[in-house]
Amino acid sequence: RLQLVKWLANPDNALLDRVMVNRIWHNLFGRGIVASVDNFGRLGTPPTHPELLDYLATEFRASGGSVKNLIRRIVLSRTYRLSADASRSLEEADPENKMFGRQNRRRLTAEEIRDSVLYLADRLNPDSGAATAGKYGVDLDKPMSFAKETLRTVYLPIARNNLVAELELFDAANPDFVSGSRSITTVPTQALYLLNNNFFLTQAKEIGKRSLSAKDASDRISRLYQEILNRTPSYIEIQRALDFVKELETDSKIDREEAFGHLAHLLLVSTEFLFLN
Repeated sequence: RLQLVKWLANPDNALLDRVMVNRIWHNLFGRGIVASVDNFGRLGTPPTHPELLDYLATEFRASGGSVKNLIRRIVLSRTYRLSADASRSLEEADPENKMFGRQNRRRLTAEEIRDSVLYLADRLNPDSGAATAGKYGVDLDKPMSFAKETLRTVYLPIARNNLVAELELFDAANPDFVSGSRSITTVPTQALYLLNNNFFLTQAKEIGKRSLSAKDASDRISRLYQEILNRTPSYIEIQRALDFVKELETDSKIDREEAFGHLAHLLLVSTEFLFLN
């Protein structure tokens, strides 16, 4: 055992640095420089950019293993800031985007969805979490829910045999295994959760309520688009949203606050919000 530790930590052995760099790259790009993130052996996938992997691994070791410095270096690169849209010639030359000529479009993880919704509702608690044993006890077999929690998801407890439903629905990692790469599924229960779950409905109502501080309906709609989808709505989108809100207020007899909550809910469950370009 001691010999294994010495071999892993030996300055001449860059395996640990390469694995760490590759996993960080995988989480930022949706695919690692070595696609088989859990297998660096002969049966794994060879790296597409071995020189880049070695360079980043060297920088990572020189920084004392600083994950923050490595992420900063990657996200400030031109490659990371590329759009997911690509020209036809680039798609034909590299249909699987193995050379990272464009960004990979990916769905937000279960944790990112939850944290983003809480942040937009101005309810996300930025504090670091504490031990969970005292609050939840040692028996985690009872049904668990994060609906009333406002801490970031990374600080909430995960029970191996009782995964929280809202995380499991969106392919959270199986805590029984080492999961360098998560599977991505698209199933009807995800849409049903997004449309009907009280957590989403409550946060959407709060987001819609906050938009009422804008001076008129068009400005409120623009604010929702900018905050949720990070872009300005088109003229047609504004008109459709105005008609939607008006119909709720007049035909369904819903007050303005609730109407804009429904509009915020529609944007939150949209593909544009759930997928990162």
